[in-house]
Amino acid sequence: MAFGFVLVGGTSRRMGEDKTRLLYQGKPMALHQAEKLSLVCGRAALVGKGAHPFPDSGYRFVEDAAETGAPIFGVLAALSWSPDDLNLVLAADLPRCPESFLAALLEVAEAVPAAVVVPVVGGEMQTLCSVWRRSAIPLLREAVLAERFSMKGPISRLGGVIIPEVETVRMPGGRPENFLNVNRPEDYEELTKDGGAHPSRR
Repeated sequence: MAFGFVLVGGTSRRMGEDKTRLLYQGKPMALHQAEKLSLVCGRAALVGKGAHPFPDSGYRFVEDAAETGAPIFGVLAALSWSPDDLNLVLAADLPRCPESFLAALLEVAEAVPAAVVVPVVGGEMQTLCSVWRRSAIPLLREAVLAERFSMKGPISRLGGVIIPEVETVRMPGGRPENFLNVNRPEDYEELTKDGGAHPSRR
């Protein structure tokens, strides 16, 4: 069994407002992601800073308690809190990533003993759409203590399974356009072009 975690701890500097609350298909992006993870994993939680951003949502909230917004803190907090060995981690700002891909990614992780499984899209490791085992905790903690906040180093040291882009695109839902990262207002405008986002940002 796996636990699903949505990372909501970013600062949204480039967006100019809390992007996790921007609507996609009628829901805040963070809750849209949590709903997908709930379907794939059976359970989901949000990971971020401060108070629960959606206290009436029914989803648990895990605080990463770090001053910096680096995603490694959210992943470490999620793994440290999780009751399960396998954990599917997904950023709130990848709203097009479909359940079919998340389920396929989890199947890969279940079939191998690797501490982390990461797909490659657009020539880059999609570290915020990945599956982690709790065995990664010591190396992630070591990286944080050394103030090395990139996740690429721990992934390499853990001997993680990196799914090549040619294989990622063959997976259900693995098309590059499904990994649009909504960081800036123009990204959100691009997202709305597919008709999936409600015109209101509330």
